[in-house]
Amino acid sequence: MLKFAIIGSLTENTEDLLDAAKKAGHQAVSFRFAEITFETIDDEIIAMWGEQDICDFDVVIFRGYNKHIYEAQLLAEMLIDKNVTIIEETLAAGYVRGKMQQAKRLFECGIKHPETFQANNLEGWKKFIQDVEFPIIAKPIMGRKGRGIQKLSNANEAMDFFCNNKSDYLAQRYFPIVSDFRLFVVGGRVIGGFQRFIKDGQYKSNIAGTRAEKIVISEEMEEIALEAASAMEYEIAGVDLFEHEGEFYIIEVNVAPQWEKFKLVTGINPAQHIIEYAIEKKHK
Repeated sequence: MLKFAIIGSLTENTEDLLDAAKKAGHQAVSFRFAEITFETIDDEIIAMWGEQDICDFDVVIFRGYNKHIYEAQLLAEMLIDKNVTIIEETLAAGYVRGKMQQAKRLFECGIKHPETFQANNLEGWKKFIQDVEFPIIAKPIMGRKGRGIQKLSNANEAMDFFCNNKSDYLAQRYFPIVSDFRLFVVGGRVIGGFQRFIKDGQYKSNIAGTRAEKIVISEEMEEIALEAASAMEYEIAGVDLFEHEGEFYIIEVNVAPQWEKFKLVTGINPAQHIIEYAIEKKHK
């Protein structure tokens, strides 16, 4: 019997993981990163959840750590040193967090991705606005679930926007697409996917009420999704992509993706696949 720890809020996703681990005959608990304490004892760093040494777990799955990224990286390193199986292992080294970092990795791997620009001051944005073709899409550097995304139709709109958002956003080329796709990757395998249709008058697919349908995944889509997840070195990934003029572009690769809608549309519960992958990884 293995002892699982799921680090993250008690969401439907976390409950799915706890249930899948217990159905597989293992123990499983969950707790938030804010409940973890670190201390140094006899020249060693200890990470505790209450009275429980986190290094005593057999498998630790990181789900929620955005506000504690540096502590998460420290904990990941500690767990690997103690031969604890973790997901995501990339937290311990080379973790890709920002969208510009993702763009760099994708371009280095020859994977198509919308042209991206980032400035940290108004002068940089002014120069960009003079040269770019509109419309463009502005995205928060650390955004999630489509929050804060804006379509900017002309130079005046862009100037007004970036005057107030000089350093927290990046800009990307706008593509007039009618739908995009979400593919779910677990341990180097695509377990399913669905298509999201953009509502008339909208420019993003991840808003309430968007129609979605389960899809048959083509070999080309599967290949590019696996390449994108591999480029980020993510073990579990939600890969968003779209097709334009016969070619697929990666929008972004989401680490620790949510799956409520994926499960609803596809009938596939990623938790079962994640637990199976974690058990297989532990026994390698």
